[in-house]
Amino acid sequence: MSTASRTRKRRWITAGARRTDAPRLTRAARGVTELSPYPGDLMKIRDIIFWLHLSVGMTLGVFILLMSVTGVLLTYERQIIRMAQNSAISAPADAEPLSYQALADAAIEAGGAPGHVMTVPNGREGAVSVSAGRRNSFLLNPYTGERLEEAGEGTRAFFRRVMYIHRWLAFTGGRNEVGAQINGVSNLLFALLCLTGLYLWLPKLWRAAFLKPRLTLLARHPNAKARHFNWHHALGLWFALPLVAITLTGAVFSYRWAGDVVSWVFGGAQGQSGGQQVELVNAEPARLRGDVVSLDALVGAAQSQTGREGRRVQITLPAPDAVTTLIAIDSGNGVEPGSIHSFEIARDGGSVSPIDPRAEMPLARKARIFIRFLHTGEVFGLIGQTIAGLASAVAVLLVYTGLCLGSSRLWTLYQKRRRQRAPG
Repeated sequence: MSTASRTRKRRWITAGARRTDAPRLTRAARGVTELSPYPGDLMKIRDIIFWLHLSVGMTLGVFILLMSVTGVLLTYERQIIRMAQNSAISAPADAEPLSYQALADAAIEAGGAPGHVMTVPNGREGAVSVSAGRRNSFLLNPYTGERLEEAGEGTRAFFRRVMYIHRWLAFTGGRNEVGAQINGVSNLLFALLCLTGLYLWLPKLWRAAFLKPRLTLLARHPNAKARHFNWHHALGLWFALPLVAITLTGAVFSYRWAGDVVSWVFGGAQGQSGGQQVELVNAEPARLRGDVVSLDALVGAAQSQTGREGRRVQITLPAPDAVTTLIAIDSGNGVEPGSIHSFEIARDGGSVSPIDPRAEMPLARKARIFIRFLHTGEVFGLIGQTIAGLASAVAVLLVYTGLCLGSSRLWTLYQKRRRQRAPG
């Protein structure tokens, strides 16, 4: 063997020794074993939590994945349905949208009744909704006042099916009790995965080399396992809070006991009535002092109170002999409480009284409404919806990377046990 070959071999052996022995000696010098840097009892707790996390994730991963994918699809359901409904509007050439008063008259002629709520988008160019509850509503063409039959119905049917899968695992038909139980358990245990994942996220050593792949998305990875580890830990930490909020609020829809907890925490407490509303209740019956003015003038009076036109106007259709009517100016997405300003307005335009329709609502009912729209993020507007949608998309990645990491771990464990049992 030549001198150069012997030198290269000596360097390779020396480098190998440095790679294998030096880290082990360094860790031993710090009192950290190669197997685990944790004390014995703490390591047992961590092992229990790890295997609980892995077994739950591997068992229910497919169902969590389905709920996450359908959650992504439902992110902008409200906006997409509205776009589909507006696309069904056919406007005559050079036509102007009908006035609020003309739309109210058309709503009555189309089957509406006093007390129904007419929702008119800003500019009166979108579909006008007339509703008497969640399941009793119809749409009007803002240019002709005619009913829009089947407007956006295909889109609504699509999202209805997605929702059935999301809530009840029902690919056909309506509510599926077995599927509802599976999704309910999967959702609740997904919350457990988030909480145990936060504990398992804690690194063995608080050093940059251990923290970086847990905090940031790295641009390069040596292999697929490292990439899955990086995505699972970094994204899991970033979206832990939204995912916990989504899963815990989802439990209120799945389990009666969860709703009972909300009622127990908030039950019995009533909202406080606004002073102006109390005066209206205790005052003598109001009387018109002049002629009834058009709804357009009343809407203008409400808008002048808020200083903005709003994204939509909600008008409670008044009875012919009604003294007042209710008008709400909504500057949000329809469910943000702070963006809806309601007024009770005398039909002769003589008085405009701000009111809070939620004032007399029980606190438990307010909490359930908040929970309902916290689940979708809509309580925080478009930004909240987007965060909820991103959290659902991240949940898809967490399931994928978790299944990959779990399968790799179980396969490695299987191979190790197989080698240990092999003769010789």
